[in-house]
Parts: sequence; structure tokens; C-alpha cells
Amino acid sequence: MSFQNPAALLWLLPLWGVIIALYLLRMRRRDVQVPATFLWPERVEEVRANALFQRLRFNWLMVLQLLAVLVLVVALAKPQTRQAGLTGDVTVFVLDGSASMEATDVAPNRFAAAKDQIRQAILGARAGDRMALIQAGTTPKVLFPLGNDPSRQLRILDATTGSDAEISLGDSLRLASALVSGLDGARIVVLSDGGDEKIADFAAGKASVVYRKIGASAENLGITALGVSETGRGPQAFVAVQNFGSRQAFPALTLKVDGKVLDSVRFSLEGGKAWARTVAVPPEARLVEASLDIDDALAADNIAYAIQDPGASLRVLLVTRGNLFLERGLALDPRVTLDKATEVPKGEQGTGTGTYDLVVFDGTPETPVKARGVLTFGAAGPASPVAAVGRVERPPFVDRAANPLLEGVGLESVFVERMEKVTRRPAAVVVAEANQGPLVVTRSRPVKKQIYVAFTPMDSDFPLQVGFPIFLANALDFLGGESKGNLLAIRPGQPFTVPVPEGQTAKLIGERGTKDLSVKSGIATVRDVDRVGRYRLQVGPTEKTVYAQLRSERESRIRPSDSLELQAGTVQALNSPERFTDFWRPLLLICLLVLSGEWWLYARRS
Repeated sequence: MSFQNPAALLWLLPLWGVIIALYLLRMRRRDVQVPATFLWPERVEEVRANALFQRLRFNWLMVLQLLAVLVLVVALAKPQTRQAGLTGDVTVFVLDGSASMEATDVAPNRFAAAKDQIRQAILGARAGDRMALIQAGTTPKVLFPLGNDPSRQLRILDATTGSDAEISLGDSLRLASALVSGLDGARIVVLSDGGDEKIADFAAGKASVVYRKIGASAENLGITALGVSETGRGPQAFVAVQNFGSRQAFPALTLKVDGKVLDSVRFSLEGGKAWARTVAVPPEARLVEASLDIDDALAADNIAYAIQDPGASLRVLLVTRGNLFLERGLALDPRVTLDKATEVPKGEQGTGTGTYDLVVFDGTPETPVKARGVLTFGAAGPASPVAAVGRVERPPFVDRAANPLLEGVGLESVFVERMEKVTRRPAAVVVAEANQGPLVVTRSRPVKKQIYVAFTPMDSDFPLQVGFPIFLANALDFLGGESKGNLLAIRPGQPFTVPVPEGQTAKLIGERGTKDLSVKSGIATVRDVDRVGRYRLQVGPTEKTVYAQLRSERESRIRPSDSLELQAGTVQALNSPERFTDFWRPLLLICLLVLSGEWWLYARRS
């Protein structure tokens, strides 16, 4: 037991001293001589009590009064005890909804086990406790806000499902902090299997962070790589499998091409080791599928897909100092796997074969890169299709050419605060022009394609226009090669957009049913592909097959972490989190009962 206000206990001695002194106090009365005291026997006790400095005699009234003061002072000190429990007076639960939480090393799986702990906390909450629930996903979701409505909270919790997505806890923790960081005694409870990432830009404020570790095992195998590349011997499929556990395993791997078995092999793989295989595939192959036959804890990483189409998957590097509009616009294209940097890595500079298909320069001068496509905004360099000769303020739009790059893009209504004044170089084509010079320029070469835009998105209102995501999609088609097939491979949980012609509808069909997609300004955003597997995307009379695959070493490495690394320090996992429970209110009731007994005894004597 401890006290919230221990200084209140100092009042005990002076108050007790006052009560005892009152029982020793001499009452001043006039002396009267009487023949004998036996004539007034009931007054003898009073005479003795009023003797000066008389020895303190036992008195039940004094005992009850001292006891009442003791109980009252202890109540004012606010005693509290420790009890096992996740919740406090104000609690925000952060529920990890990542792929690793679908591991079955905890029955039925980690996500369900975490939900059960939250359920028990809701059922055991006190009348004044307030709770909120945030599901950590690709986008954090507040499932229910701070409140005290157990029946509603349990209904929402029961309807919550996990995903096969790769996520970061940082955004969810920052959202939780925004809800309760200013409240005294608030608690942020993270139910997760952790991870090796350090969560930056997070401050809990007045709230405390509790980490509840979910999971018990690290044994898991997963497909970490699958791709098709052109070689001197024709198309080759490369597949890699890694054992993330410590025990030796004996899995079987099957490769299929367009639904037909191409290769099947069983092999031995020691703990912590990787295994790889290269297999020739037919030139006309469109879809390569790899499946792993192993009874491990996580099923989502036992299947992978690769589409043999240069435009179906694009690895893009965005070189920027920070541009949320451009970053989000690129990430919403289903073909794009996006990385960011403030400068081009040395390994991607120059000529040759690099890691990235496309490089986007945002306000950074273009430099020679190995990527086959380059998109530059507002900063021409020595490798650009134009040469900069100055800058222009608020240039009016003049004209545009009939070019697929600008199809569906209305540059006429775009306001540009400033742009580079440039002259085009040989082989460059001016696609759009302002009154002071070229506005959009392209150049196509056998090994490289380039697009130059004379202004940066942040120097205009272009990102706020409907045509901005359309321009980015057209630019990716031009630079990376438009996908000719109807197949698409994405990561679970990755939102993406698809164009929808006017008057047509879009719907997503999966194992969990059919969902009609909302269409705004000719674009439908797909957000519900959160499980590994095959989906059908219908846009009007056309249909595209979407394959969702995990392929994430971070999620496949299912060993639960013993701590969370926050910017302010390390939070260790607690097996039995505790909360403080105060009981000063019952003490006040006891005090009233003691005073009632004292009053009854005094009235009886009177």
C-alpha cells in the first residue's frame, strides 16, 4: 500500500494532542463546602475529572474520537494499492494489426489473444474508467473513442479483424498520444509482438506507456524473394526462402507458371539460413506463383507471385526534401514500390543496371542515374532534356500538344507561382508551354526516358487539382512502360487507385464477398485488399486480377520482442501490468460510523 498524499498524515499528532488535552482541561468553578459528598454520588466522577493535572483515565468517548481522527487523516492521505490489470482511469489500447499478429503460436492466433486481453480489461473496468481502442494498420483507425460504454466497446472489438499487411506502430502511438498525452494518470497500452524499429517523433506527455508482449515462438519459414528477369538464356525465375527460426525444417517448394506446375522440390533448411533456386520459365509466361508447403506459425508468407510484365511492377526512388502530395500520389499507384532519399545513392549514379526502375527528382537538380526512367520537377541538371537559363514568376499557360502524357490533365487551370526558364536540348519534345518557355518536356532514348516539368508541385496548386494523380499515372506509363496485361501484384493493405470511365462502376471481389468502390472525379481508391490471395477488380466491362502478397522479412521474423524502442527510451514488456486502486471513500464511511457510535455513547451517558 502507498499514499498519494502522505503529507496529510502529519495532521495526526496535533489533532490527537488537541483531543487528549481537552480531556485534561480543568474547568474553573466556584468552591462550595458541603457536609458530605455521599449526598451527590453522581457528581463524584465529575469532581475527579476536573482535578488539575489528574492522571489520564480510560474513556470510550476519547478512544472513539481518536479512532475517528485516525481514519479521517488516513483517508485524506489517499491510500492506494497495486492490482493486476491493463487499464487505468484513462486508457488507450493500441492493437497491432500486422501480418505477424496472425501467427498461430498462441491459440488461435496472436491477434485473437490480444483481443481477448482487451475484452477482459473492458469487462473488469470500474464505473469511472474511460477507454479507447486504436487498431495499428497501414492507416491507424480509432475503433472507439474515449468513453465508458462496455456493451458498445465489446461489439466493436468482436467485429475487429486483423490483416496480412506490413505496418509501423509509430503513427498509431502518435495518435494515441494526441488523445491522452495531456491527461494525468493516462495510460497507453500497446498489445503487439513488437519489432526492431525505433519509434521516433513520439512523446507520451503525462501518459505512461505499457507494452504487453503477445507471442511465444520464433519458428517460421517464408518466401523472401520471387522475380523474373531476362538473361542470356531467356527468362529466369528466382525464388528465395529463409528460415527465421532456430530449428531445422524440411519444406517443399512448388513453382507454377500460369497455373501449371513448373518445378517442385523438397529441401532441408537449417535455422537462420536461406535457400535460393533459379528456374527457366517460358518466354510467354505471364504469372509465376511460388508456394511453400510447411506447417509453420505464419501462413501469409508461404505464397508469392511475380508478373512477367515490365510495366506491372515499378521500383521508384523519390529524391526530395519533403513533399507529402508527391509521395502519396506515387504510393497510390498499384505498380509502385516507393523509397525516399534526400540524394541519389552512389550505387544508383552513372550508367549500367541499378536497383530502381524510375527516379523522381523533386526540386533537386537531376543527375545521371542508372534507372531507365527519370521524372524531374523544377530543377534541370546536366542530364536533363532542357537547360536552365533563369526563373519566371507566375507564368501564364499558352498551349499543349496532343500527347498521352497529358491525357485527362487540365494544365490550363493550374496556377504556378514560379518556374524555371529553360531551353530544350536535342531530341527533346515540348509537350506543354507557358509564355516564357517550355512547361513540360519529354525525351525518349533506347535505354532511358525522361520527363521534365518546369515547376515543383509545392510552387503551384497542381497537387490540389484532379489531374495531378492522372499526370503521375501517365508519367509512370511513359517512363516505365504501360502494363499490357490484366494482372497486378501488390502488398496487402496497400491502397491504390484505378481510373473509372464516366458512367461506369467499380467493384472488388474477394473471398469475403463483393465491395462496391466509391468513384470520385473518375478515380476509385481500393483500400480493402488486406489479406494475401487473389482478388478480382471489375471496372465496367473490364476485369483485372489482383494478387496480394506479403514478402516482408520484418513480418516473417515473428520472434516477439521483449521491449519497445521509443525516442524517449526503452519500454520493457510487462507480463502482469499493474494499476493503483485507492480506497479513501470507504475510510470516510468508517469515520462516519465511528462518529455515530461516539454520539450514541455520549447521548446514552447524558
